[in-house]
Amino acid sequence: MRKLFLNTLICFFLTTRILFAQEVARYDLPESLGEISGLEMINDSTFVAINDGGNKPTLFVLSSEGKVLKKVQVVDANNTDWEDMAIDGKFIYIGDFGNNANKRRNLVIYRVKIKDVLNDNEVESKKIKFSYADQNEFPPSKKEMNFDSEGLVCEGDSLIIFTKCNTDPWTGKAFVYKISKEPGTYIAQKKSELYVGPGGWVMDAITAVDKYKGHFFLSTYNRVIILKYANKVYSFVKEIIFDDVSQKESLVVLNKNYILVADEAHRFLGGGFLIKYKASYD
Repeated sequence: MRKLFLNTLICFFLTTRILFAQEVARYDLPESLGEISGLEMINDSTFVAINDGGNKPTLFVLSSEGKVLKKVQVVDANNTDWEDMAIDGKFIYIGDFGNNANKRRNLVIYRVKIKDVLNDNEVESKKIKFSYADQNEFPPSKKEMNFDSEGLVCEGDSLIIFTKCNTDPWTGKAFVYKISKEPGTYIAQKKSELYVGPGGWVMDAITAVDKYKGHFFLSTYNRVIILKYANKVYSFVKEIIFDDVSQKESLVVLNKNYILVADEAHRFLGGGFLIKYKASYD
């Protein structure tokens, strides 16, 4: 009977593609990154991180074990609500688009040069300002509060923005928008919608997004959802379930087998760590 149960359980996870995360390493983050909200990889041994809104407009250059190598001030920028970053071969994009109340009119993504971040203590920024094409009220009604964003990735010459659901009643939907990577002022057009889940903002609100080889990794407080995008459709690949629930606000894919996740230090949920997980999309 026990063998039958185990075989049934294994078949369940294989067919549903729901797996438990395998923690490989865990590192303490410094107090200066107690509100970490974004993480990106510059190269195999160097990372860059940001803090949430209300902190200084500072980039933290980190080692792979979460040690601060240097701090870099972003000139001509404010940290109203920095929530995620994206990176290409030349630039880092900083998403100042956190919008819990859905009433902001000053949404912006700051673009800075990677080489300046590595070489200098201050970097100039260029602004990519935007608004949502389908937001007409600031704030909208509670049932239409879909304009708070915590996910950003690069895709060719565009930036893809993933919103976080704040609706009441809860719909569990995330909206996906697309704008140019070039500095300027844009109206973001909705590209798609994703249903994340019924569990409310603790379980089913997107808090970070990264992309690797055509796969999108979406983080919530309790799991990573892996999607594949093809023919203008996001298709489900796998879910990686964490063994705890904490304020996981940052995610970066290292390679096809491993991811790094960072959680904010929270009075009740704990956190303040940089955690390496085995999380293959195969």
